[in-house]
Amino acid sequence: MKRMSLTLSAVAVAMLAGAAQAAVVGDESDNTYVEAGVSTVNAGPHVAGRPGIGVYTMGTDRKVDFQALQTFAPADVNGVSSLVSPITPPSHSGMGVFHFAKIAGHNVYFGEWSQSAPTDGTHTVYYAGDNAGTTVPTSGTATYTVAGLNQYNGSNKLNGTLSANFGAGQLSGSLSNGSVTVNIGTAAISGTGFSGSGASASVGGATVATGGVSGQFFGANAAALAGVTRFDDRLYDTAFGGTKNP
Repeated sequence: MKRMSLTLSAVAVAMLAGAAQAAVVGDESDNTYVEAGVSTVNAGPHVAGRPGIGVYTMGTDRKVDFQALQTFAPADVNGVSSLVSPITPPSHSGMGVFHFAKIAGHNVYFGEWSQSAPTDGTHTVYYAGDNAGTTVPTSGTATYTVAGLNQYNGSNKLNGTLSANFGAGQLSGSLSNGSVTVNIGTAAISGTGFSGSGASASVGGATVATGGVSGQFFGANAAALAGVTRFDDRLYDTAFGGTKNP
């Protein structure tokens, strides 16, 4: 069951940040344990109204911004920030394991979470970003260089290319790290979002999971994108994001 602990202070913060909330969108593969979206906490280093995330141990309605989280966990050589329990201060213990990355040049983040490890059955992927000023072409094509996170261990980030045919309203492509390949199938572009039901994950050329994909474009002329896959085996759920090639 999803655990919520809405407080009057959280409501007040959310009301004050209302104008900014409209510009932030986010999604997760499963909202039982975490929720991605607009941050609501104005305390310590945290600022409301930014792309953020909430975890059930603290109340998913109380989302903290990724920008502040990066002050505790600077990005590694792969551009990935990692937070592993126990997290300081002690009141934040038990928040689980976070791996997330920022799309260069955009206020957009994508990542994964688990309570202790991806194999513990809680593995969840997510994205959140500021979509103010986002526009999507209705004709032409583009390619996106993308990265993905799935069971990140410091050296297994996924990389790949997605291709958009805006005239046909389709997005397709795949990512791989040499061990796991995630293919998003053919997703339909609608408005500033995209979704599809033909995604798959494979290992050694053999399909190990099937499911869907969903995500959003960000920036003028769809300059960037981010999304998540949801599979029948959540161990292979993957978050991804990247930018349009010149």
